[in-house]
Amino acid sequence: MQHRQSIDLARFVAAFGVVAAHALASPRDWVGHLSLGLFLILTAFLAIQSAERAGGSYPWLARARRLVLPWLFWSAVFRLLDVLLSHDPARLVPLTDPWSLLIGSTIHLWFLPFVMLVMVLVQPAARLIRTRRDLVAGAGLMLGVGLPLFWLHEFVPMPDPLPQWAFGLPLYIYGLLLAPAHRLNRPLVPLVAMALLAGAGWAMAGKPWALTPLIAALGFELFWRLPLRHRLLPALGRVAFGIYLMHPFFMLVAYKIFGAGVGFWTRTLTAFLLSWAATAVALRLPVIRRLV
Repeated sequence: MQHRQSIDLARFVAAFGVVAAHALASPRDWVGHLSLGLFLILTAFLAIQSAERAGGSYPWLARARRLVLPWLFWSAVFRLLDVLLSHDPARLVPLTDPWSLLIGSTIHLWFLPFVMLVMVLVQPAARLIRTRRDLVAGAGLMLGVGLPLFWLHEFVPMPDPLPQWAFGLPLYIYGLLLAPAHRLNRPLVPLVAMALLAGAGWAMAGKPWALTPLIAALGFELFWRLPLRHRLLPALGRVAFGIYLMHPFFMLVAYKIFGAGVGFWTRTLTAFLLSWAATAVALRLPVIRRLV
């Protein structure tokens, strides 16, 4: 399946949405869930495309190892920042919450160990989903997994990163279904299943996050159909992951420059643009590029 540069733009837009959500910090957040949902769908979709280009092969362990270094490095960076900037005496205790071993030193890093683990699903999905019947079975599996996870996300108090994983796994599975769905010209099969899942989530929770998986799925379809080609678009896609990793640091920079009362758009754009610039520089440096 040919790569579409509109997908690079989608990754860039999703990264901006994550930054905006963290700047907004709303208890009724939907921007973050929507952006994260699109990010998860794209991550799985691109992994399946890679596996299909390799004839169904996807060396999970080798791929997962590539994320270990960024995870450890950024965990160390944000831990050091916490020690230097926080006045909480607990900051000096190396480990107060065992669940943090599945996150790192700051909550947004939950994404890396999560992806390390769920990558194990890529090769089976690439090899097993060959027909429309296989696709329907995969959509049914997504529903069967997603419904109880969405219920747990809403009604069962869980330590981080379990709520994030409960939200993220159905979306990752959806992304795994998309490449074969488009290859078979059956994109409605997983989309209908996602609509059912989001509708059930809304019926259970009645909160904005429950509908964001469906909006993210529709957003993917919109980007997929955009007839965009420009030499800058692949570069935008490449910086998305680095922006996701770095933006909390540059959010602190925004507060340092403009003060605690800095407005939403100022802190969002400052953190986003500085993260973008830092990632673009890092990608040009042979050693550092492995960290973003």
